[in-house]
Amino acid sequence: MRKIIICLFVCAISSLGFAAVFPESIAIEFQEQGKFTGIIGKAHITEKAIEVVTFAEQKGTVIPFAFIYTILEKENKTDNFYKVKCINQLGVVSTGTIDLRDRTNPKITLASDKGITITNISDGGRKMKKEFLPKVDLGK
Repeated sequence: MRKIIICLFVCAISSLGFAAVFPESIAIEFQEQGKFTGIIGKAHITEKAIEVVTFAEQKGTVIPFAFIYTILEKENKTDNFYKVKCINQLGVVSTGTIDLRDRTNPKITLASDKGITITNISDGGRKMKKEFLPKVDLGK
């Protein structure tokens, strides 16, 4: 439980300025070749990074992990639609988009060259969240 609280604290930290444009957090999941991997989490976007806390279930235990994706390039394609390139602490480079044109339904898609995609949570991810993390708010 302590690990979960620490990971949520990392995700809750935000920067000023650019981050004010984004919602508090976006509920996400990891997919491989378009299929849910069993890893859910929340993404919090700041001016210089995308802070991701993930949760995976293993033998009835929830295992948290935090990733910090440092934004290398950020391009505002249109109002509230951003194209980004970022790298995490493991050296994995991901590119994709953050779409905030609909504030009640923000969208994120970050794909790595290894075929792993971070995207909005699906029905399978919501089911997992409801079962293993019923009291945790992952965001929109």
